[in-house]
Amino acid sequence: MDSARPRSISGSAHILLTTWKPLLLSVMLISSLVDAFPMIPFKLWAQEDKQDWSVKPGQIPDYIIKYAPTVHLYSEEVYLPCDWRDFASNMHPVLNGNNITGSINFPMTIYDIGRLPRNEDVYLTSTSDFDVDPDWITGIGNRPDIETGRNPAPAILIVFDKGDGWVDSFWFYFYSFNLGPFVMGGGPYGNHIGDWEHSILRFYKGQPHSLWMSAHGGGSGFTFKALEKLETDPNRPVIFSARGTHANYGSAGQHSHDLPFRMLSDFTDRGPLWDPAKNYVAYTYDGTLVCGEGDMTSSNAEWLYFPGHWGDQKLDPSDPRQHFHPFEWRYIDGPTGPLWKHLDRSTVCQQPKWYNVRGTCRVRNSLEYGEGIESEGFGCAGIFDHIWPQFLGKFIRLWLWGGWICEYLDWMWG
Repeated sequence: MDSARPRSISGSAHILLTTWKPLLLSVMLISSLVDAFPMIPFKLWAQEDKQDWSVKPGQIPDYIIKYAPTVHLYSEEVYLPCDWRDFASNMHPVLNGNNITGSINFPMTIYDIGRLPRNEDVYLTSTSDFDVDPDWITGIGNRPDIETGRNPAPAILIVFDKGDGWVDSFWFYFYSFNLGPFVMGGGPYGNHIGDWEHSILRFYKGQPHSLWMSAHGGGSGFTFKALEKLETDPNRPVIFSARGTHANYGSAGQHSHDLPFRMLSDFTDRGPLWDPAKNYVAYTYDGTLVCGEGDMTSSNAEWLYFPGHWGDQKLDPSDPRQHFHPFEWRYIDGPTGPLWKHLDRSTVCQQPKWYNVRGTCRVRNSLEYGEGIESEGFGCAGIFDHIWPQFLGKFIRLWLWGGWICEYLDWMWG
């Protein structure tokens, strides 16, 4: 007896192996090809779509306006949206402490800004005292129409074709003044002249995919389906502009940011509804060339190339309007313009905050609710409102939610 002779395969097993072997080999082959050339399945599928989704210079696709976001301003907002062109007439350019004159007209126009030196150290500086809240600072009269949502101050739309059917629409909202936050009863700190806020709605082959909104150098992102929509038009997402800072959020209520224990918070509510699609100025951008809507050239868009600051330089400590606080000075540098907001980003997020050490871009599948008396949802922090007795709920809130436990839970499952 030969003990080394292999056992024969049973008839049923042999039939099974014969049947499935070609299929298994096919799966292994396809899997190897996908690993080696991951874009093959996408390209094969994409070839079936014959429509050209590319954006031509100066042409704004209809779907961009169809899905344009709307903005709830804060009900008691003092510093309303402004027309950046009117803002320019109240400024003069300063470089290294010296006024720039040359061929610049005064009052300055938006075309003069396009002729300024391409120098990031140029500051558009107030020609009058901004600290007394003149009309050009507050934007008085620029409340949206209660019926139509149209605002006298236009928004700015910049459409950026990222290729392969992906298109980003950047909606910029300009305010002449940013009122900084109050920290532990003191403030405001971090005020600055000029304030460029924005949201980006990303599309894939004409369909909305995700939306990101700016807030304090960072922001938050959501899938399109997660966002609140207008009751009158389910295509139009709704975002909320915070009091004073104009940071953008996806819900009403109190929004803590950057520091624990609610030391820094923004507040949003259902104030006047602004519809930027009713009054806007549009451009296309490809990373190099900016074209106005209906224009193949950048002749009317030169002002966007200005790399300097849209507002005064941080006030000198000797200025009586300036005050020091360990958190931040009262008046800081004005911001840079739209083209310096990383429009060429690959992810929908602008840039990570200081505590996002991995630099991840998180796009939520569910709406993140604010808290407080203006909140309309029930987020993680809302659990503490139902603990009895109340002092126990407040104690747990202080040490858990205030200590970022809810932030961690939101990061894991939000």
